[in-house]
Amino acid sequence: MANNRLKLTQTNVQRLIRAHDGAKKVRHWDTEVPKLFLAITPNGSAAYKLQIVKPDGSKTDAKLIAANDGSPEIARAMAMKELGRMALGEADLVTRKRKTKEAAEKEKTSTFAALATQFMATPEKSPPRIKQRTYDERDRLLRVHILPSLGEEQFRQITRAQIRELVRAIQAEAAKHPRAREASNPGAKLANECQGVIRAVFNWAIEEELADVNPATFRKLFKDTPDKRSQMPDGALKLMWDALNEELQSDEGRHGWGSALAIMLHALTLQRPAEIVAARRDQFDWTHGKELWRIPAGQTKTNEVYEVPLSPQAAALFRGALSKHNLPWVFPNKAGDDHIRHDGPKQRWMRIRNKLVTEARKIDQTCPLDGVQLYDCRRLGRTLLVRELGVSPAIAEACINHAPDRSMRTRYDVGESIGDVRQAMELWGDEVERLVGNLSSKGGIDDAEIRLTVG
Repeated sequence: MANNRLKLTQTNVQRLIRAHDGAKKVRHWDTEVPKLFLAITPNGSAAYKLQIVKPDGSKTDAKLIAANDGSPEIARAMAMKELGRMALGEADLVTRKRKTKEAAEKEKTSTFAALATQFMATPEKSPPRIKQRTYDERDRLLRVHILPSLGEEQFRQITRAQIRELVRAIQAEAAKHPRAREASNPGAKLANECQGVIRAVFNWAIEEELADVNPATFRKLFKDTPDKRSQMPDGALKLMWDALNEELQSDEGRHGWGSALAIMLHALTLQRPAEIVAARRDQFDWTHGKELWRIPAGQTKTNEVYEVPLSPQAAALFRGALSKHNLPWVFPNKAGDDHIRHDGPKQRWMRIRNKLVTEARKIDQTCPLDGVQLYDCRRLGRTLLVRELGVSPAIAEACINHAPDRSMRTRYDVGESIGDVRQAMELWGDEVERLVGNLSSKGGIDDAEIRLTVG
């Protein structure tokens, strides 16, 4: 390596760069500032550098500025400044750059985006420990609504005021959507869900000792739950059931039977529609008299394994669905590579309901299904189990798989309730049969299966 000394001037620098043969890296030392030199690489790149001698005697080079970006005078001034700082005991340029880079990397890993990424990758926050749909929805809320505002923020510096402001902004933006205007409080549900995701991320961070406080722990800013709904009108369930049966007998119904049977099973089992459409063949125990549907934890809203004792009527419907194919899912989609959409039953319910309501209005009649939601079947079952069929509230709650009561008064009750739940589900199956009036007589399982399947 060449070791030449001369006063670095603009003229000399340009001459040295032009004369460089490209064979090797060379240094040209400045006579004004002895530790300053011009470095030229084999490819012709030139920069002003400062040689730094560390306390232990080792040497390293620190780049000051590229030759194309500054004159020798600027490089000389920078070198004198750095030498002065080191003479006063400050860290050298190389050390400062390294620390700055480390601080930047640390800051990058301390952003809310980095925290959220860790949260989503944690096994207990990922499938199969939680439902895939829950995971996907969290990912969407973070990606679309939360990270654009909070992603680059240092999560330890995020304040409650920031979260409140973001939640209000999300609600205001969502309320502009045409479909949101139909709701009683447009945008409220989305805003509250986003707050819930942020709160979950910070709760996890506190558990992992990454954070000390949760800035999202405040009451919901918006009311997103509807007022208590009235009971499903008399005749509404029968009207829907008859319409579903009629569709199942049609050519269209023979191909789109999944959502129709899922609605019927929602009414009979009182389980959530999204859990019903995701049912798989291997989740059923067909032991006679003890037919059971075991829903895995990752498929339930409570994220816990739940066993659904099947009434004879429900067992017949499930058997009918499974007899139509050999696929793993009870309700496969057209491609056969997954189950039908989780909102399929809801959409089918709305289509049939709106059709029946429109037909009734044409002849100046009131349709009992007007305004009735699919979930009202579940509400009806929960109500009648207690008020008409004599089932205790605790067993009725177990029937619809609400999160179990974990208060102290129930902690010492270690008895199994599966027998009581089975008895309640059988009572409810008989009640549905009474309400809709077109199931088989009690005990006629074969007749029920024939009537409720297609073809």
